[in-house]
This record gives sequence, C-alpha cells and structure tokens, in this order.
Amino acid sequence: MSTKKYFLAAAVLSVVSSILLKVNFDFCGDYEGVFLLKGQHGAWLEITDDLFPEDIERFITGYALSNFKRVVSNGACSASDSPCMNYEWNSATGRGFIKTSYPDGRKFLICLSRFKDSADKKPSGLILGGNLPPIDPDANYFDRNETGMAYFDGTRYYHIWCNANEGIIDESSRLISPENWKYIDSRVQENSPKDLTLFSRHQAVINNVPITVERTLFYEVGNTYVTLLTKIINVGKTSTAFSYLYGDEPWVGNFGTSAGDIGWLKDRLVTTEMPVDTSHYDHAGIYDYGNILAGEKHVYTNKANFIEWQHENHPDYAFFSNDFAKVGEPEAKTPLASHTNRVIALLWGKLLLQPNQSFMFKMAVGMADVNPRTKMPVKPETGIN
Repeated sequence: MSTKKYFLAAAVLSVVSSILLKVNFDFCGDYEGVFLLKGQHGAWLEITDDLFPEDIERFITGYALSNFKRVVSNGACSASDSPCMNYEWNSATGRGFIKTSYPDGRKFLICLSRFKDSADKKPSGLILGGNLPPIDPDANYFDRNETGMAYFDGTRYYHIWCNANEGIIDESSRLISPENWKYIDSRVQENSPKDLTLFSRHQAVINNVPITVERTLFYEVGNTYVTLLTKIINVGKTSTAFSYLYGDEPWVGNFGTSAGDIGWLKDRLVTTEMPVDTSHYDHAGIYDYGNILAGEKHVYTNKANFIEWQHENHPDYAFFSNDFAKVGEPEAKTPLASHTNRVIALLWGKLLLQPNQSFMFKMAVGMADVNPRTKMPVKPETGIN
C-alpha cells in the first residue's frame, strides 16, 4: 500500500471511529425493531431496538419488526361475540402488555414496564406503565393517552393510570423504586381464553438487608382492572424495617395534565387535600370532573380510576394531595389544584420483617364507571373483599 493510500485509509478510519463515538447503541433485548433517535448526553445519535414513550421527542425514524423478538403471546383475537384478550410477555426483559377488545369496538389497554424513568432507567416485571410495542396494530407513538392503563371508547383513547409511582422506603427515607430493583425472572403462570396470570420476581437491598419482591398479576378477560398481589420476603440474616408506597398523579382523561382531576370515595367527591381512613374505606380514585375550588367547570372527560385494597393488610395511610411529599390537614381545605400533580397515594408501614418472614398485600387497580344520574364514580366488583 502506498503512503498516500495508507494515510487516506487512516483518515477514513479516524472519521468513522469519531462518528461511532458519537453514536449511542441502546439495545435492551426487546428486539422490537431498529429505531434512530436524536442523541443525548453528548451523543449525536442513538440506535435502539425498542421505542418507549419517553423517546418520542427524540424519534427520527425507525422500522418495527416482529421476526426476532421472543415473547409468549396468544396472538390477535376477534371480539365478534364477546370480549377477547391479546397479550404479549417477554420473560427475558420482563415487559409486555394486555389488550382487551370488546364487540362494540371498545378496547382496554394495560402496559407493563414499557417505560423509562427520569434517569432513563427501565423497570422490569409487573409494573404498570409504558406503551404498546411498535409493531402492534394499535400502537400510536404520538398519542400519550394510549399509555399506562388506557381506555378506547370507539373514537379515542382516554388515559386512566400513568406509570406507577411505587417502591420501598428504607429507614433513611430513601425510595427504592422498581427500576432500581434487580430483576430475577418472570413467567406466564396461567393462560386460558378467560384468564391470565403473570408472575415476576425481584431482589433489592433495604438497610443493608437483602429482600425478595414477588408480584403476581391476575386478569380476567373483559374486566377493566387488574389484581396485584405483592409479597416481600426478608432473605437476609437480620431484621429490616421499611414502608411501601404505591400511588400516582394519574392524569385521568388526558395525558400530561391534572386539570379537572379530583378525588373520590364511595360516598363523596374530594376537592381538597386530605388523608383517607383506610380502615373505614376500602377504595378510592381520581375523577376527571373539574374542581370548582380550582376555578374549573364540569367540562372534562368524566373518566375515573380506582384503587382498592383488602380489609386485611390494608394500607396504614392514604391521601389525596398536590404533592407526594406532603398532604394538608382537612381543616386547611387546600384545593386539589396542581396542573400536573394531583396525587393519590397509599402507604403501608412502618413494617418490620425478621429473617425468612414475609409481608403480603393485595389490591385492584383499574377504571371505574360513572353513574350517569348521580355523576358519582362506581368501581367494578373485584372480589378482593
């Protein structure tokens, strides 16, 4: 090779290497396609094998594929006479979805661990949140109403629940969320034409003590909710104390805004920050109705969600607020008025687990109906109580 050709090849190689150093490759094992995103953190471009809701603003182009992904699925279904379910579960990455179709064209969507947190971490396992995989015929990259838990009424999608805000709070008040748990495994435990049961297992370290978190999801075709059973096991050699938080600023009706959202209980609407007596009530929710105390009229979507807990092992505390970190006293009558952060939250604990001891709690999470006469939300009968 001549000196001229040598230096030319070296120059080309240097340019290519420099470009590659500015390209981030983020292959998470979902194999949903090939997608090109605008780079971040100093990179020019990013190439990835899946597309999450948080990626949409950086999306340039891409191609969805189904040839390479490894999922358990029951395939497409026809809802000509009765509701039918289509689901996918990737046990390697702990991601998937459940989609129910109804004969009249309605649909109900449950996405699981198909999202990124604010630090770009991806959870795995039975954690509510995210979007449909890009290859799905109902996937719409740019409609964020079609994320988390969502309802299609035949004309449009309505947002029901967002990515779950949940996790274990240790003795230093640090929240260890599912994105920071170690994902162990998952599986489809039951799959029949009427029922689906999924299981995932995780590990975390709480106060320097290892624990295992097991979650089981139960879904019956046609329902507009799921039942979640969570079991926390101390697998260490010393005791550990913690609390468990589950909540959301769910943006009911329309993604990205809490405007119109108020709380509801079985016997009242809640327009101000307040704690909930979890020994008296066994469910609560958010209702997209409009809060007069926030200057809002009743011109919203009238969609509502709910979360139900068992009488046994009920949360020690629950509240409606404008902030996860605090809740006003009822006598302060602080209106639920935040534009983006009207919150419902449940808290178990403080709990103390000895070695080999476990704690379990069960809840149902889903969409509530609204009585057209009273305008009050009504949760479906879940059977957990």
